[in-house]
Amino acid sequence: MKQPTKISALQFYLMLFLSRIVVSITLNAQTVGDRNFLDNILSSLLLFAALFLFVLPLFALNRKYPDASLPAIAERRLGSLGYGISAIYGLYFVILNTFSLSLFLTLVMNTLDPVASQWSIAVVLAVIALYGAVKGIETISRASICIFTLFLLGMAAIFIALSPNVRLRYLEPMLYDGWEQTLRGFFVFAARCTSLAEFAVLMPSVEGKKKLGFAVWNGGVTAFLALLLFFIVSCLGEYAYLQIFPAYTLSAIAEIAGIQRLDALFIGLCMMTLIIRIACGLFAVSECISRVMRPRARTVVLTVVSALSVFLALWITADAKRAGVLFRTAYLLPLTALTGAVLPVLVWLIDHFKKERGSR
Repeated sequence: MKQPTKISALQFYLMLFLSRIVVSITLNAQTVGDRNFLDNILSSLLLFAALFLFVLPLFALNRKYPDASLPAIAERRLGSLGYGISAIYGLYFVILNTFSLSLFLTLVMNTLDPVASQWSIAVVLAVIALYGAVKGIETISRASICIFTLFLLGMAAIFIALSPNVRLRYLEPMLYDGWEQTLRGFFVFAARCTSLAEFAVLMPSVEGKKKLGFAVWNGGVTAFLALLLFFIVSCLGEYAYLQIFPAYTLSAIAEIAGIQRLDALFIGLCMMTLIIRIACGLFAVSECISRVMRPRARTVVLTVVSALSVFLALWITADAKRAGVLFRTAYLLPLTALTGAVLPVLVWLIDHFKKERGSR
């Protein structure tokens, strides 16, 4: 049997960083609440702790089966029922890819007047992501290193340019109105976080210090989001709660070295991170069907899945009501909880139970 391509833990967590950041920087008052964005720093800290808890079954399974993904373990231990778990993970990544692409198209069409059409933007992004997924996780990881570097430099430039606009008087006390927005923000961040599902499927391809990398990655994402929320509130004040995408508005008021409106830079960074997120999702779909399909058939399936995501994203964003349904946390959260927490715990318990029963 051909051994899976291995990437380092550093490369893997850079991929997860970019995959998670792209949906974090598109938050707004309609999704996380319109009272105090600073409360959502606590939301990210709650998710920080929750990820440490729910990753434990995945680390336990990975220690016992270092070369098998969670769907593969489920198929090995549950037989035909395990293929149902693989199908759930594959469907989840298709849905979240469609969600991510729809969110980006909404950002572009509500903040810019692009010369290119909406469908051409979607097709180009999907084709690039598809190419990366077909070439394999090593190609995606290499691109992630370059994009991560550009992302850090770009966001650093934006934050430095915004420093003169910081007004500490705009900062409000945290939890002034209670825990409602903090909890709401936690559920939004959790619903959009595909990291545990990605780890469950892609863990056979990772080698190195996974636990240390997880801690650094989790803390890095939390710290970046806290910094972003600080700048949104301290630079925009109450104006931030009126914006569809306040992070974009933040970049639009930035000016550095005579260059005004760094919003084009922000959109470019979003586009690059989105490509990584979609490519990771497509490669995860490929891994879910790898045990029942040959490589050429998997390429055909990924092409169909990409085309389907583009079609659905264009159809969804064409109507505000349809977009509102897709973006609702109430629909995404159960799916993310199922793939990121419930199924890993279930598979771990079944594996542990069968081991104990077999030893009697």
